[in-house]
Order: sequence, then C-alpha cells, then structure tokens
Amino acid sequence: MRALVLVAAIGIPAAHAAPVEYTLDPAHTTVYFSASHFERSSVRGRFGKIDGRLLYDADSGAGALDVTVDLGSVDTGNRTLDGVLRSAQFFDIAEHPVARLRADRFLTEAGRLTAVEGELTLHGVTRPVRLLAERFRCGEVTLFGVRRQVCGGDFRAEVPRSAFGMTRFLPEVGDIVTLQVAVEASPAASVPR
Repeated sequence: MRALVLVAAIGIPAAHAAPVEYTLDPAHTTVYFSASHFERSSVRGRFGKIDGRLLYDADSGAGALDVTVDLGSVDTGNRTLDGVLRSAQFFDIAEHPVARLRADRFLTEAGRLTAVEGELTLHGVTRPVRLLAERFRCGEVTLFGVRRQVCGGDFRAEVPRSAFGMTRFLPEVGDIVTLQVAVEASPAASVPR
C-alpha cells in the first residue's frame, strides 16, 4: 500500500512565487496507526515505505498532495499480526498493494496550516479524509554542513476501517483507526536519497 501521508512545503521568498514541487523525504516520513484492542489497550504499527510529492504555493497557501503508502511495509513488531494485516482479512495486499492520499484543499488560519483535506483510497475504496495539522513549519535547515529547504509537520486523522470494507474482528478490534503522519519534504531536486 502506498498511501497516506501529508506535508506541505516551503516557499522561496518572492513577490509572487510560482507553485513549487516538493518531494517527501522517505527517511523522515512515516505513517503510524493505532486501534483499540478489546477497549483495554491499543494495537499499534507503522508503514515504512512511503512515496509522494507536493505542489505548494507559499504566497497563497494553496497546494496539492499525492502520497502513496506501500501496505506491505506494515510493521507492528509482531510478525504474525503483520501477516494477518497483509492478508485478505484486512489490507489484501495481493489485490490492493498501496493506499493513496490525494489532497487539494490546504486550510489555514492566521497564516498557519491547520488541516489538509482530500481523498484516501484504501482496500479499493475511496473516501473523504481530513488530516489536522498538529504542527507544521518550513524553512532552511543545516545538517552535516548541508543547507536545504525543508517543510515538516505532524498530522492526525481518525478513519473508520469499516468504511473501507475492513470489518474483520469488529468490535473486539476497534473500528476507528487513528493515523499519525510525520512528514518532511524538500524541493524535488534536493531530497537526499
């Protein structure tokens, strides 16, 4: 599954900057998830293979995001559970290997990004999704003597897995899945690989 993850980017100062294309940094972009387990604890995991790009206009705050998540990269720390999640009981990665987030609504208040809205495709089903920005910042950073522009943030959403046709083990394993997306992006030509 390639799907999920959101980010916005940094603008280069100018009177009217044109939209800039940014690429997600795969080393610093991760999608985490959790769901209740018998309403006593939480099942948690992450996806490690994420790819995506962002088109962002720093002047207007408008943007478009396209992110894919490789569902086979799921990691809960439990091999048996990872196998169940990859199977036809949940993600069915043989039929639906990736999840995809496409967003074209960037919402701001007082110049601050507050949310991103679009559509999430998972398990062959597409539904609207809204990710709240818990933090977001753009600017130049220096790491190991290399300077580059970076935008990054933490985002959060809650989605009902049943809306995507994944109903196995309900209600023992909760329907509402919390997604936490940590992202970093840089102008397309400067992302380290």
